[in-house]
Amino acid sequence: MSERRHHEDRRQRGLRIVPTELPAPLEEAPFLRPNRRTRVRRARRGWMGRSILLLEATGGVVVVASALWISYSRVMASERLRVDKVEVRGSHFLSEGEVRELLGPAVGENILGLDIQALKGRLRSSPWVAEATVARTLPDTLRVEIRERAPLALAELDRLYLMDGDGSLIDVYGPRTAGFDLPIVRGLAGTTGDARRERAQRAGALLQDLGELAREVSELKVEESGDLRLVLRGAGEVVRMGPPPWRDRFLTFLGLRRELSARCPQAEYFDLRYRDRILAKEREAPMADVIGGK
Repeated sequence: MSERRHHEDRRQRGLRIVPTELPAPLEEAPFLRPNRRTRVRRARRGWMGRSILLLEATGGVVVVASALWISYSRVMASERLRVDKVEVRGSHFLSEGEVRELLGPAVGENILGLDIQALKGRLRSSPWVAEATVARTLPDTLRVEIRERAPLALAELDRLYLMDGDGSLIDVYGPRTAGFDLPIVRGLAGTTGDARRERAQRAGALLQDLGELAREVSELKVEESGDLRLVLRGAGEVVRMGPPPWRDRFLTFLGLRRELSARCPQAEYFDLRYRDRILAKEREAPMADVIGGK
């Protein structure tokens, strides 16, 4: 047994091992993509198929529109959404009843169907209303807030009219408005159009600038030159004023009013048109006095 193994070992040692190269494995073929994309043509539907699709789409639209219309009709017909209350703020001269009258048929209408801009326009149609806002409060309340024009004077035209600081006429002065104690603006009668508007605005601007001091004025006349002639309450002194500023000059005059009246008892008017000075225009002596004086 040992001899046999020894013999095999010697035999294996005598074998010559010749190296051989194995053939390289074949590369897998790359994924071949066509140079141009192949468009898959869809099968064309015939006119019958297109008609069916059109009918289905139309039916869906009709169903949705019908559902929306039914919902809208129910909401608009709801009694809970009808305007029942009107809350008014900012009115001092106009009563709540007058504001309701300006709103017209809004009370009782569906609150969602109201034209808010149209309601604002109806409120502004009143000469007393300078600005107005309207808001909905569901389910049945309208909130109205207005800013009224503030009368500053009585404009003398064919009759007396309440006038605001912009020179706009508000209302006729009469029993209903007799509670306003305001200075009278003269010099507007006999003028029309832009000339009247410009004079009224000038008078209103002066009264606005004077503020609380305007209560010292009894009358105000706008002259053709643009100057303003003021007649004061009390002793009736006449003050002539030119372009602004007005308040500081008028306040200075009021501080010297008694002294100036004592020093110039025969003054026709006090001229405040000049800066840092007050001039007194004496009344011209009647012709008879002049002759008699000679």
